[in-house]
Amino acid sequence: MAEKTLSQALGDYAYELSYRDLSPEIVEKAQLAVADGIGCALLAYDLPSSRIARRTWKELKKDGKCTAWMNGEKGDAQSTAWLNLILMHGILHDDMQETTVGHMGSFVIPAAYAVAEQEGKGGKDLLPAVVAGYEVAGRIAMKSGLAIVKRGFRASPVFGPFAAATAAGKLMGLSREQMHNAIACAASFSCGLLEAVNTGSMEWRFQNGGALRNGLLAAVLAKEGLVASPTALEGRCGFFACFGGPEVRERVLSEMNEITGTLGQDLEVAKNVYKPYPTCGYNQVGVEVAVAMAKKYDIRPENIESIVATVAPENKNYPGGDVHGPFATLDQALLSKPFSLAAAMMYRSLTVDMYLSRLNAPEIQQLAQKVSSRPREGMGFLDYRIDVKLKDGTTLSADQTIANMKNYSLDPKM
Repeated sequence: MAEKTLSQALGDYAYELSYRDLSPEIVEKAQLAVADGIGCALLAYDLPSSRIARRTWKELKKDGKCTAWMNGEKGDAQSTAWLNLILMHGILHDDMQETTVGHMGSFVIPAAYAVAEQEGKGGKDLLPAVVAGYEVAGRIAMKSGLAIVKRGFRASPVFGPFAAATAAGKLMGLSREQMHNAIACAASFSCGLLEAVNTGSMEWRFQNGGALRNGLLAAVLAKEGLVASPTALEGRCGFFACFGGPEVRERVLSEMNEITGTLGQDLEVAKNVYKPYPTCGYNQVGVEVAVAMAKKYDIRPENIESIVATVAPENKNYPGGDVHGPFATLDQALLSKPFSLAAAMMYRSLTVDMYLSRLNAPEIQQLAQKVSSRPREGMGFLDYRIDVKLKDGTTLSADQTIANMKNYSLDPKM
């Protein structure tokens, strides 16, 4: 028998997965992902981008059974899942994954929820689709995610079509072969640049929306008989070669057993990071450390001379992180370490309201100018060190061990 391609191996896993295969811990994690996603959508209800999405949905939607989480109105699956994604992802509060360097929940949850309603499916159908969506995207990103981001692509809309196609396809009842084709087709529908993040413009949310629609379309096309290239992922002109380059493709080919050999184990949904703060994932732990330091040492903003954050190189180099303001848009502040760390140190929290009402407050602006960051090799995804130099010459230092790291646990039992 010929060796399976990656889309076939992942398609087999997704097709075969059932509720009976899920441990109680994984069921709980999948339920949490759904609840967290809907909560994030409601939190972002009245952002400028959300108002645009709501108006656009009114124009695009067709009759259907699918619920807009914001108000309970009904529409078709594609446009309603699109709307729910824009809101869920709107304030960067949605879950994140280290493997994909992105936000797969914003694809999996709206797609699965809408298609489950469309198809009349219940929770025991929904949850395996959720798990499969996270898993397929994570496996595809396992050896390629960071390399693709370094080339200027935004990971969420690059890997998101796989998550959406898998979750939707499973709930649509795709056959084994149709699932292979849906995942392979999604490889041609990936998209998304990091320049929006780099400049602080608004379209990064809508990148995810377009990519979700592409994933749903891939599933529908496969169901209708589309036959996609079986080597769409690892082929000479496939996904890895084009988005990551020849070196990434070679790495994937040489390490394929690591990608597929543990399918069904060490599940991606169990590693979800649920973000306590509305800011870029690379800023989350820094905010946690800053809040903890401000409380522990009773740090007063007027006494601060400088704040230096030491992070992993990929954290330091992620676009948008070094913007000091003044902030032309809330999107600039959402990615900015200076804004998030200044607000956290000053107010001992970071909330949506701070972006809406204190975006260029003089006190935040003044402190943000004192924040800098530097890279250090060997630091991990969630590693963070902050040094606060006070005007009296004292330096206070702390790392992630001061923080409540249960918020970022990769252990499904914690």
